[in-house]
Amino acid sequence: MSNKQIHEPSEWFTATQAARLAGLSRAMLNYLCREAVIEPSCNCARGHGIPRHYSFGDVVALRLVAKLSKIGISSLRLRKGLQHLKQYQPGISLSALPASHIVTDGQHIYLRGGADSLERATDGQYAFAFVIELDQIRREVIKKMTPTQLKVATG
Repeated sequence: MSNKQIHEPSEWFTATQAARLAGLSRAMLNYLCREAVIEPSCNCARGHGIPRHYSFGDVVALRLVAKLSKIGISSLRLRKGLQHLKQYQPGISLSALPASHIVTDGQHIYLRGGADSLERATDGQYAFAFVIELDQIRREVIKKMTPTQLKVATG
């Protein structure tokens, strides 16, 4: 017997919707999933021919990957950091974020919450090349959403 959660597909975004909202091609979305860079939060059955379903937090994380790729940062180099980000994705909603900024050195991802605090910056190195405002990414995704998709994201 499978331990996969049965869910209502209308509560999630399809791969096509997620790719469009994130600004990625379906091919890139498939690549990111295949390489385990970003996988859907939905724990429904997986396999060839079974559609994937993405949460709003997944879509925001995918949009982050699109932005980082656009400035030349390899998603494969960030794989561990992006996988770490997954634990925060449930905290991303239409009205809330787990942090104000994403900070990266091109290899690791850090969340910047308050004034100067960086989560996971344990080695004391604060010379980062890229800082991405997480709220801006969320707003970009919301702006692209249809009223029906907004309803889906609010659960």
